[in-house]
Amino acid sequence: MNNRNLSFIEVFNDIDSMEVFGNICDLRRDLQSYISYVKDRDIKRSFRENSIPKLDAKKLAKILTDQKAAKEVETYGTSNWLNYVDTVALKLGWVNYDTVGTYLGYSSSEPSFPDNYIIFQQKNYEAFMAMSLWDQEQKILKILIEDNKFDKNEFFHTSVLGKLEPFSSWGCATGVIPFLNFPASRWFILDILKQCQASIWYSTSSLISYIKEKNPYFLIPQNPKFKDKSDKFEGRYCNFHESKTRWGHEISIKSSDINAFERVEGRYIERFLEGIPLSLGYVDIAYDPTEHKTIYPSLLKLKAFKVSDKFLKFINKTDIEPKVTVCPNFEIHVESIFYPTTIISKLEPISEIISIDNVTILKLKQKKVESLLAKDPKIDVIFLLSKLSGQVLPENIITEIKEWAGHSEVFTLYEGFGLLEIEENIPLIEQFILEEISPNIKIVHSLNVLFDKLERAEFAPLLIEHGEDKFTNLIDDAQTFFPKKSKEQRELKKNFNLKRSTNITLFFPDNSLLEKARELIIQSECPIEVDLKNKSISYSSKHKTAVESAVLSLQRDYTIHFEDI
Repeated sequence: MNNRNLSFIEVFNDIDSMEVFGNICDLRRDLQSYISYVKDRDIKRSFRENSIPKLDAKKLAKILTDQKAAKEVETYGTSNWLNYVDTVALKLGWVNYDTVGTYLGYSSSEPSFPDNYIIFQQKNYEAFMAMSLWDQEQKILKILIEDNKFDKNEFFHTSVLGKLEPFSSWGCATGVIPFLNFPASRWFILDILKQCQASIWYSTSSLISYIKEKNPYFLIPQNPKFKDKSDKFEGRYCNFHESKTRWGHEISIKSSDINAFERVEGRYIERFLEGIPLSLGYVDIAYDPTEHKTIYPSLLKLKAFKVSDKFLKFINKTDIEPKVTVCPNFEIHVESIFYPTTIISKLEPISEIISIDNVTILKLKQKKVESLLAKDPKIDVIFLLSKLSGQVLPENIITEIKEWAGHSEVFTLYEGFGLLEIEENIPLIEQFILEEISPNIKIVHSLNVLFDKLERAEFAPLLIEHGEDKFTNLIDDAQTFFPKKSKEQRELKKNFNLKRSTNITLFFPDNSLLEKARELIIQSECPIEVDLKNKSISYSSKHKTAVESAVLSLQRDYTIHFEDI
């Protein structure tokens, strides 16, 4: 197959009249959020539905990238995207739990799931994290593509983000379905998509016509196997029926029908596009907004698709490894077409995430570095950052980290631990105690797990989270063993000396020019703040001359004027 063959796939020119849909959820990032939540908790799945309990589902929904998840959980007790992330984590082997269940008693028609806990599989997770970004993406894609369950394929199951109706699953365990090689069919379609050009809308109907001409038996063989001999009389399409109602199956599809391929394989291609490729952000799709209720399942509702640049770079094995830049202003920029899972996991212990995009921005934090070194003085933060970036760090960064390392030798800082105040000992807290300061005050670990256990045991715990720079005040009626300041003391006025600095912000017309300016300014070792959303760079007025000099060096290629607003 070569690019010239793709001339058969027509460009779709009527996109403005279509309902365009792109996936704004990030499966890779959400998998990490899911694991971070479940790995240290005892989460027992529901007895009947085998679903995540609503209390945990609510908390998980708040940290996922699906903006609808929290509302769905509140309304229905679950979320489609959360269930998808949960399932993919299971397929990857990061967690384990029973999916078969047990039939309790002779009258049971549905399985039950007693004591079904989500168990974190650390070895499998760490093996994934040790992979390159390309291998990680290939692993995720492969486990999705090679799922060959006959009743969960695109024909009979609407995808997590899809909207097209499936065929009726009536009789799907018979006929040709059990013998079809769905993984091979999916790889075949992806092999065609990888030869498309990024950001061009292609006609779905012309893709279907192209496959019909080149390989009409890519999914259902010309002479397929049949589950039962009687199915053979109905032919290759014995499993597929149309209807004038949503769940009917009164209209048969015959191989001799002139449009049989479009009605069966064509529908499959539509549903594949809104399935795995859409969930991974490989494609955007466009639907016909007109409602057609004359036949079910819908036919040629998905009118067009376009492939993403990140899909083409990945599938054509372009180097996609993240690029890390450590800036003089303590920002760390990570450029990556996919969420840089492993890089972020290495940087989070010493930095704070500012924004996540194709360029994820983090900022080195002194307290995090000091805390990490207090726990393990052997860690070389300078070496870690140099290795990740492949560059010598700015001199001011090296100097500051060395100074922070000196601070870490003075005291021991408990990072991730908490102070528990409790009136009397209860058995469930014993496993969490690190150190007992007094009978009523203890240093404890695994705060979220302990809080969940206390909450489930109906002790009505109060969790106070303190900031990096100051403590959070207790609410007025909170009970504590520590002395409270009197109201009069709190109302005493204090004198402050306020220091003032003036910042300058440059606004750029596009991200390309901003990026070129950013690199030049970084070379001049001036600390800056970059806002990709507003396409701006901010800096202290004391660096005005150096920054403007760096920007003006672009005049070889641009005409640049500074205008005050």
